[in-house]
Amino acid sequence: MLNKEIIFKYLKGLLFFLVPFITLTLLITILYYFDIINNQIIKYFKIIIMIISTLSGGFIIGRNSTSKGYLNGIILSSIIVIIFLILNLIFKGFKWYHLVYYFIILVTTTIGSMIGISLKKQ
Repeated sequence: MLNKEIIFKYLKGLLFFLVPFITLTLLITILYYFDIINNQIIKYFKIIIMIISTLSGGFIIGRNSTSKGYLNGIILSSIIVIIFLILNLIFKGFKWYHLVYYFIILVTTTIGSMIGISLKKQ
């Protein structure tokens, strides 16, 4: 059975993923609405926003872990991927290039958690 500490650890990592993700997405949406940036640049910003958000969520989960930061990063990224997969299936449908997007989430969250746990030991 999962105890409250583990659940709160992953909820905290998910929160530190969602706050920059929602904030940066809202900022890009406002810039696009006022024609400051065009549609071609948004493709790159979507990837950059995802990398920043997953790195921060992974970093926090790594800082809250005692060992095996990579495993905690993989678990957090799996939670994020499942959420995005469900949302994509509901609203857009599945496309094969989403697998690349999910792989980026997996890798950056794992790297962020490994960085977080290694900086914690110093």
